[in-house]
Amino acid sequence: MISPGAMKEQIALSFRRSREYGIDPILRNKNQEILSPAELSQRRHRNAELLDILLPQFEEFYNLLSPNDFIIAAVDADGYILHIRGKEELIEDSASRNCVPGYRWTEKDVGTTAISLALKLKIPIQLVDDEHFCRQAHGLTSSTAPIFGKDKKLIGIIAVSGSSAHTHPHTLYMVTTAARAAEQQLRVLRRNKALAANLNFLDRIISYSRTALIIINSEKQIWRVNQKGAEILKNDDLEGRPLSVLKGLDIDLDDVAAHPESWINKEARLKVRNHNISFIHTVQLVVSRGGERLGAVISFNEVRDIYKLADTIAGTRAHFTFDSIVGSSPAFLEAVQLAKGAASSDSTVLLQGETGTGKELFAQAIHNRSSRHQNPFIPINCGAIPANLLESELFGYVDGTFTGAAKGGKPGKFELANTGTILLDEIGDMPHRMQVKLLRVLQTGEVYRIGADKPVNVDTRIIAATHVNLPTAIREGRFRQDLFYRLNVFPIRIPPLKDRGQKDILRLAALFLSENTPSPPHLSPEARDLLVSYHWPGNVRELENCMQRALHLCGGDAIDTTHLGISKTKTDKSSPAGGTLEEVVRETIEATLKQTNNNRALTAKRLGISRATLYRKLDSYKNFAAS
Repeated sequence: MISPGAMKEQIALSFRRSREYGIDPILRNKNQEILSPAELSQRRHRNAELLDILLPQFEEFYNLLSPNDFIIAAVDADGYILHIRGKEELIEDSASRNCVPGYRWTEKDVGTTAISLALKLKIPIQLVDDEHFCRQAHGLTSSTAPIFGKDKKLIGIIAVSGSSAHTHPHTLYMVTTAARAAEQQLRVLRRNKALAANLNFLDRIISYSRTALIIINSEKQIWRVNQKGAEILKNDDLEGRPLSVLKGLDIDLDDVAAHPESWINKEARLKVRNHNISFIHTVQLVVSRGGERLGAVISFNEVRDIYKLADTIAGTRAHFTFDSIVGSSPAFLEAVQLAKGAASSDSTVLLQGETGTGKELFAQAIHNRSSRHQNPFIPINCGAIPANLLESELFGYVDGTFTGAAKGGKPGKFELANTGTILLDEIGDMPHRMQVKLLRVLQTGEVYRIGADKPVNVDTRIIAATHVNLPTAIREGRFRQDLFYRLNVFPIRIPPLKDRGQKDILRLAALFLSENTPSPPHLSPEARDLLVSYHWPGNVRELENCMQRALHLCGGDAIDTTHLGISKTKTDKSSPAGGTLEEVVRETIEATLKQTNNNRALTAKRLGISRATLYRKLDSYKNFAAS
């Protein structure tokens, strides 16, 4: 950083150079050269490591600013803008100033700007209003910070620009902090690469493979056990001993040769030092070029490690079974029986019910009772993921599809769920464009990754879930009728908690209390009466939260009505569900709808919410009124 006086002097010098370069002080050069799409792609590829770090940071950093007032850009060491993030109107305005990907922003190209000064001085720069040479940038504040790589070599710049009226005094500090964080990540990457380069290739791969390995000769003597294998087997003294010392691991090499496919992902149990170990193993024969059997490689992992890997890739796995489902009301038992029937087939299931009724619990139970229970269970919330990201999440993408994409491409949720089950939660909120693509998958059993020209065949059982009234959504043009028919093969409606009766409510309340403490307090008669008379707009999820709250407030004694956080005023079915806050939300939505003559798109925009959120709110009010 330099003093304000020194900065003014540098700006004056830059103005002088800008005039010498012939920069137009009124309007940016319309003939300024811009990279072709191919050249821009190549430049982004050369800076992929930097972009891979910056783009995720941009999303977090951008949210700290006012999204409607600022743009944020990534610039390479030569001054080329590689990526820009911001509101569409601001990007269009930036385009009129040649501030879009592909343009170069050195002093010779654009005169005095925060980017060009940061390139020249290699320090954080903030320019305000007429400190920019070109009049087009007057009224703006620009904050930039350089990013340095190995040996303090400049490798890029982070730039933030917005109206001077909205600029936060700490914007330059935030930009500089983001640049330093990027440098730290790059240093970590460099250290990791240097470490990997120094490893002995073959020996280290065997020794430090995350998959446990046992290598045996043709006589089934153990030749090598890698580090992971020794950890699992709790024995680092197996080399040279017969495989038979591992009781429970029976390998028939003749059968492996005759039926290799049956020795893939086999389950076995070993007893090691009085502990039973369950693991999945695969046996692969090793033969010479002449066909002589030399031995075999046994790769294996503990089942619990496989679950961890599945969690890392997919985010979750199916924990719940039908034993986890509690309830005895006729309507609820009917739903359970239908779900058990659905588990015995591969038919598509459509779970319908209000928010909080336990749709994902039912989905997991169906999966765990099905023939696919040992295979993946992959849930995805179709309403929580932005529309522009949902396609890549569902279908994946190939290498080089877009800037910031994972190297080598990435499989989508359908591929990860191959041979297993995918839960399409909140299917009623899926964008219309994605509904068309999903319908094709249902019809063909094929998935096209983004950017791919060949499909991938998937054998995935589909369970869809929604709280949206799909027939109503079809009439309103929000949901495709042909997709509904494809999904509605095995419909199951889960009743709301208020319709399940007092026995289910009290049984669930007792369950939630017992899950959170070994000696749960009892419910007072008044608390029991309030629980069974309350409307439960949030269903089982709300009841669980209510019990957790009561448990903390009661201090281990009896739970009374004062600990529940609900009141009799909320049990009146003519009042809005959820209490005072929800009443305000509902009244605000209704008032805005009147102001816009029932224009839902305009209403959502004025309220600052998505149309999907507005539709969910309106549906919940309809469901409440109907009850």
